[in-house]
Amino acid sequence: MRYRNVLITVFLICCFPVYLFADQGSQVSHHLITSIGISIITATVTAFLGHLFKQPLLLMYIAAGTIIGPNIGFGFVNSQAEISIISEIGLILLLFMIGLEIDVKKLIESGKTLILSGVLQFVICVGLGLLFFSFLDYKNGDGSFGLIYLTICVALSSTTIVVKVLYSKFELDTLAGHITLGVLIFQDIWAILFLSIQPNLANPEVTGMLLSFLKGFLLILVSLGLSKYVLPRVFRSIAKVPELLLVSSLGWCFLVCGAAGYLNLSIEMGALIAGVAISTFPYNVDVIAKVINIRDFFV
Repeated sequence: MRYRNVLITVFLICCFPVYLFADQGSQVSHHLITSIGISIITATVTAFLGHLFKQPLLLMYIAAGTIIGPNIGFGFVNSQAEISIISEIGLILLLFMIGLEIDVKKLIESGKTLILSGVLQFVICVGLGLLFFSFLDYKNGDGSFGLIYLTICVALSSTTIVVKVLYSKFELDTLAGHITLGVLIFQDIWAILFLSIQPNLANPEVTGMLLSFLKGFLLILVSLGLSKYVLPRVFRSIAKVPELLLVSSLGWCFLVCGAAGYLNLSIEMGALIAGVAISTFPYNVDVIAKVINIRDFFV
């Protein structure tokens, strides 16, 4: 088994130059396809190496991105737009699946603990960050609130990594998983608050902040309304056709994401809302089973 994995790894490494120089022999470049090919081959090679040396796959995937990325790596994939597209699609599908698996009743039951954790986590982390960087004698420099920006960035987590780890360890439906997901949602709320006031911290834009919350509430309200009165009829009519069920579910997901983007909200949060809205449907297990393969391709 070990020798077979080594041979497969060597084969994939040999295939790498084909994608690396794929655009040079054609008049019409297909940069996105080439970037996806390079990403998949590199991720596969690092995953095999991680399997050989018993390392976490997520760590190896991060290493693969670092190797081919434009900043630290060799710059094989150097278009920020392409990187953003690939990562956003994967994150959208991941959060859509998470939303499909969320038990809203259990989430509400842990409401007090969730709210307390979501509020205190950010406040405590920002406070500790200010103390830590002040102890290191970090300076604001030109007075542009650099210390505040830094501590807020430290207080926020990566939704992709945290949710992926919870999902792979089957801990998403546990109490700890519910609280962690709630903290991530609160972090998004904190991020919205900060982005609303950060253009001028001396004169916070309260109107913009309230408008963002109003848009978010409106998106949730409309999504839940459609999931209660419109979508059940649509899904019942196509339930016997698996392909239509998958396409319709993805269509609903990207519709809500598009609406979130149009309202200047997080499209990832739109994906989570879309999943939660249809999580009570009897077809969500079939949708998850089909979406998971597409999700893994991009994530």
